[in-house]
Amino acid sequence: MMRMKVLKYVPGALVTVLAAAMGIGGCSAASDIQDAAKGCDGLDVTVAAQATIKSFATAAADLQGRAADVEAKFLAVCNLMNADLGEDATKTTAAEACGVLKARVDKAIVAGVTVNAQIVFNCTADVSAHASCEADCQAKIKCDVMASCEPGKLVVACMGTCSASCEVTKPDVMCMGSCQGSCTASAAVACSGTCEGSCTAPTWTGSCDAGCSATFSGTCGGMCMGMCDGMNSTGTCNGKCVGTCSANATGSCSAQCMGMFKGGQCTGMCTGSCTATASAMCNGTCNGTCTFTQPMAMCQGDCHGTCTGTAQPPRCTGMLSCMGGAECQADCSASASAHVDCSKPQATVTVVGDLKLQTALEAHINDWAVAFNMLLALKDPVAQLASKGVATFQALGDIGVSGAACVATAVSATAKASASVNVSVSASASFSANSM
Repeated sequence: MMRMKVLKYVPGALVTVLAAAMGIGGCSAASDIQDAAKGCDGLDVTVAAQATIKSFATAAADLQGRAADVEAKFLAVCNLMNADLGEDATKTTAAEACGVLKARVDKAIVAGVTVNAQIVFNCTADVSAHASCEADCQAKIKCDVMASCEPGKLVVACMGTCSASCEVTKPDVMCMGSCQGSCTASAAVACSGTCEGSCTAPTWTGSCDAGCSATFSGTCGGMCMGMCDGMNSTGTCNGKCVGTCSANATGSCSAQCMGMFKGGQCTGMCTGSCTATASAMCNGTCNGTCTFTQPMAMCQGDCHGTCTGTAQPPRCTGMLSCMGGAECQADCSASASAHVDCSKPQATVTVVGDLKLQTALEAHINDWAVAFNMLLALKDPVAQLASKGVATFQALGDIGVSGAACVATAVSATAKASASVNVSVSASASFSANSM
């Protein structure tokens, strides 16, 4: 299961967060990914140590392919933004294309423009596939999960009724419980996070499509009445507008938003979508993780109790005491991270003082958020797998000649995945992120 994180962009922060464990390198070709499986054909998966090597090699190949996909996505979205900005959009690597974008953003910031983006990490994994992976690996190493799992950490992927709490992580799930992510409901609610819809607050900071009628400071997509970059203005303004704005105002305003509000916190009542960093009660559609507890509740996710109906073998979300169990957990989690669905991002961007930059970033912020969330999902699994070697598996038993060869190809795959992630980390620094 992918947990939620909310991120706020500030210049230059992401590289220090993500790059520490990553080596420098280039893209991985499809043939290289296929090579990750070579050398593993002779494994005897009835031997516990060799069974864990097999799952390690599968995870390494999965991560290598996903890392290459992320790198390609950054290349595409940076070139799209560059094209909208009138910059060079013909670069063929993510490092080059996103370097052009970063130079444009840095130039704007030096000129006094502010750029802020918020992205909710909202990737969902296939719980059933993850559970099947762990069950298969643990069966081969003869690990009794129910007997070896840390107390209170046993869950089952359930498609039926659950006797205890149920966690459902997927886009757009109906939720009558606690939602960690974005809750969309038709009724007005007090929103402690980011509101997208209508907001009753008398002042706001964010974006309003109807403009701002009093004491506005920011980027105006309509008519700016007051000052534009320090000069008197009664018309359009491509820089910073101070005064009033007739439409598409992004910044701060001392009047109520009379249209659609987004990209900021509503201090009044929000009708529409509320995205919060912590779980909040929801009676609507949850785009994230919905947790609820009802007597024998219908569950289509992780059941922390007894599931009556279709269920996958039990899975341990805590420590496993059996030999090789931790390796199975880590490798299956890594494979799950390589197949997460990040197609439902929740992202907003505000630019104050540069209308062209605001328009370009807004047009492609969702594509950027998909690539960025995929990158975040890969960061820890790639670093974890990259720390493993032959000695890791020799500690579990006899790995044989085939085992050593398989580990070698898997280690090569993780090195290439690390290189691709490092390229994407650098690319993402075009406008980078810190935890909110």
